[in-house]
Amino acid sequence: MDRLTFLARLRAALECAELDLGRPASAPAKTRRAESAADEGLVELFTARLRASGGVVESVTSRAEAWAAFERLVGERDWQSVACAPGVHLGRAAGPDGADAAGLRLTTEARAADFGLSEADWAVAETGSVVVRSAPEVRRGYSLVPPAVGFFVPLGRIRATMGDVLRELPTDAGSLPSCVCFISGPSGTSDLAAVHVVGVHGPGEVFVWLVDGGEPAG
Repeated sequence: MDRLTFLARLRAALECAELDLGRPASAPAKTRRAESAADEGLVELFTARLRASGGVVESVTSRAEAWAAFERLVGERDWQSVACAPGVHLGRAAGPDGADAAGLRLTTEARAADFGLSEADWAVAETGSVVVRSAPEVRRGYSLVPPAVGFFVPLGRIRATMGDVLRELPTDAGSLPSCVCFISGPSGTSDLAAVHVVGVHGPGEVFVWLVDGGEPAG
């Protein structure tokens, strides 16, 4: 089955499930107050679900505060290098050795990094998942290879269900990303003797900074 057919069938199945639950596939317009209450509910649900999966969530009021929280974490752990796409550290100057003003070395090579930092395209409240689309400058390795990873998630990008995210993906083959990753907490497996082990197939730690008004500049 080709990718377009698979996505179309998945969207249709999710819409049917929503209707069966008494939820319209496309909700009617709401008042500003109702939308605000709904947004707060999504943030609370996303936070609860991700923490239940072993992730760490922190709410901040700005992107600058998110960077400050991130740098505190790096300092506490004594991490030396962070892999991220150029757009994530937009506006932060780096010297010839790749180090920024705080002395942290920013790199695009995930295999050599202590930490991977990404900008989320979306987040899913019902599963506590962070969603990242692959692109030439946004490699999958940033969120999959380092032993610990983190994400900046603007509040406006939180969606209620996985179906909501799938419906926002482009439908033409030329615009589809090569990969869409749903990260739902640290990597874990119970394949060996039914003993749950964290960090075997991917990052053992996942950090999320929920940014109020955190859309990147530019």
